[in-house]
Amino acid sequence: MERQGLESVRYYVRGLFRGMPETERLAEQREELETHLSDRIADVMATGVSFDEAFAGAVDSLGNLEELVETMSGQRRNILTRKADALLSAGMLLYGTVYIAAVWIWFALVGFGWRAVFVALPGWLGFAVPFLLAWLRFRSRASESAMVSLERREWVRLSWLGWTGISLVCWLVNVAFLGTGLFLDVVWAWMPMFGLLTWPLSESAYALMLKGLASIRADRP
Repeated sequence: MERQGLESVRYYVRGLFRGMPETERLAEQREELETHLSDRIADVMATGVSFDEAFAGAVDSLGNLEELVETMSGQRRNILTRKADALLSAGMLLYGTVYIAAVWIWFALVGFGWRAVFVALPGWLGFAVPFLLAWLRFRSRASESAMVSLERREWVRLSWLGWTGISLVCWLVNVAFLGTGLFLDVVWAWMPMFGLLTWPLSESAYALMLKGLASIRADRP
């Protein structure tokens, strides 16, 4: 292949990795991709095909370039998805048990007495049933894996913003009812606030698990 063709391949590959932090591993992955493309183009051109056609065919053969680059750069990781779901559900069950216990005590103190259990139990099942299903799915096929993006900052940010906005609305409504003598004339906004906290907590926990929990990596030694 002519020098101009090699430079075109090099320029194209470097463009795919533009904006990513330069590391030794990234440089190696980028060089491997350049070599792979150059060899493939050279093989096709040996059959009489032009450089442009061979280049386009080589690029098409790579498939989803965004996923490929994220994988090569370490932004995607092969994760044991069912194990990750089971661990996340276990954490949410632990949080949910503490939260529902607080709800149970609150309802008992505001006049429900022992009947507060009938309010709290369905809420606790909302945490227990998803955990049970996730655990059964994990036990049935523990080795199931998938390539997952490690970039979760936007999801985490949106979940905290959403939780903050909804919680604020709940407290504003709660304050508006105080002193009215109606059923909602008590401090109740803490319940939806802490109940909905499972949203940002689960997003944050999942992001941390993907990056730092070695036991859910399918490609670990």
